[in-house]
Amino acid sequence: MSKRKFCTLLLTLVTALVLSVAGTALAEDTWDGETRGPVPSAVNNVITITTGAQLAGFADAVNSGTTYQGVTVRLADNINLGSWDWIPIGRFFNYGNAGNRAFKGTFDGAGHTIRGLFVEFTDKTYGETAALFGYIDYAAVASTYSAAKASPVSPTARAAADAASLGLTGEAYDKVVAERTALYEDFGTPGDASTRSVSPSYANGGTVKNLKVYGDVANRGGQGAAGVVCWNDGVIENCYFEGTITIEQNGSNRAYAGGICSLLGDDDVNNNTYVVNCVASADVKAHGGSYSYAGGIAGYCYAMGRGYIVNCSVELGSKVDSYMDAGGVVGGFANHVVNCSSAAASVTVDGHNPNETGYFAGGIIGAYGVVDNCHWLQTSGSTTQPGVAIGGGSDVSGLRTSVGALPIDSVLVQSVSVAVNGTTPAVSVSYPTGAAASAPTVGTWATGDTSIATIIQTDTVHGISEGITTLSATVTNTAWTSVADVSVTPGSGITVTQ
Repeated sequence: MSKRKFCTLLLTLVTALVLSVAGTALAEDTWDGETRGPVPSAVNNVITITTGAQLAGFADAVNSGTTYQGVTVRLADNINLGSWDWIPIGRFFNYGNAGNRAFKGTFDGAGHTIRGLFVEFTDKTYGETAALFGYIDYAAVASTYSAAKASPVSPTARAAADAASLGLTGEAYDKVVAERTALYEDFGTPGDASTRSVSPSYANGGTVKNLKVYGDVANRGGQGAAGVVCWNDGVIENCYFEGTITIEQNGSNRAYAGGICSLLGDDDVNNNTYVVNCVASADVKAHGGSYSYAGGIAGYCYAMGRGYIVNCSVELGSKVDSYMDAGGVVGGFANHVVNCSSAAASVTVDGHNPNETGYFAGGIIGAYGVVDNCHWLQTSGSTTQPGVAIGGGSDVSGLRTSVGALPIDSVLVQSVSVAVNGTTPAVSVSYPTGAAASAPTVGTWATGDTSIATIIQTDTVHGISEGITTLSATVTNTAWTSVADVSVTPGSGITVTQ
């Protein structure tokens, strides 16, 4: 065991002791780093995971080719991975690669926490994708997928179309064509943009939701690193990450680093990809050998016009640094960022003042993309917080000089435990922490199985019978810009005990 891992494990043990002395009950399984599986059998298409060993076995099953399409995998307890080496759930090399392994079901954290995540890649054995989940994808639809593949486009032609869609000319045009040509040569070329549709939007599978993750992820051999999902061809919603994301010393490879996800991908012209209502408190570094992108939430949008980041927040104290493009929310090439807030303390390019000429660092996007109703922090006298929304641009409409002046853009729901015939409040938490402007309304609360628990007095959970069910809420704000088919519906779980 490395010194670093030993110290992390010691800290975990000390924390557990302190909490025990304080009389706090811990519902957390600690993985031994070796035991893997078995994966519990599905009941009514739901697999319930309670231990690190089961989670590791689930990762093995996905990496062996089980997609879990049509199945929900749900956490029923917190899990501590103990900072043992973690092999991500799924992997991605490039589109069409026989070695790709995607999770295509629904992973529901039910408001629980996975802590002690430790991923450190030194080569591409497990693909480009370092994170808790390496690769998630929509459930396959043969007809649409075939249609997407029917009209191949060369990497250079697709890259040229991208640059033209951004209205670029001259040196900027050449730069974008060069970097996106290299991207498509490595990962594959998406279909023609003219055939895209926003329907269907949300996936029937390929979803990770209602989950908190704490840990450290590093990629020193490949190109992607993130806290929750690295390559996202589906939906990530209601997730939180706290820790470090690092790409460095990775040879001549590019770097795509994000607190929640690395890349919003998708080569299927009929689908979009989403990150919705997610929060990151992270130190994100993209120090690649060539093109590098770092964002508090996401690193990069692969298929232009198809990635949506909606109602996401970056916490105060977060740091984002890249060798090329750095953004409070997205590193570069963001299709559409809506209702997002960044309180990041630092968004820099190789440590430089982001407001110096020639450095592409933005409060929301590092370079290239569309910002709609987003806000970011630049405190008085700061030399590490950008003064513009998009690096290289001039939009300052969303700039705020104090955390309190930022709007609340993200709301997460805590899991609850209640005894039969007992009651407990349903608890929501707003982000960025300390934000006070334009507070949203937490509306209707609901439980998944009313024979196990119900809602009384608007926001109180009442235990009915022993079991596990879901808890969800609707959140609205008249100040938010609406996005077709996207809603903020944070969810968690309810455990009812005798």
